[in-house]
Amino acid sequence: MLIKQDRITIRFMQDCIQDYQLMAKWLTDENVLEFYEGRDNPFPLERIIETYQR
Repeated sequence: MLIKQDRITIRFMQDCIQDYQLMAKWLTDENVLEFYEGRDNPFPLERIIETYQR
């Protein structure tokens, strides 16, 4: 996701470590997990790659 001059651009996730790391950052955040999977079910990097890799 890119934000330019108050505009948001959404792109497809790429099959690269940087995108997996960004997803892991979001999906291990307790504030995000409150609404996604629950706080007791974090997504560490290994699980992100396993789940989202092509």
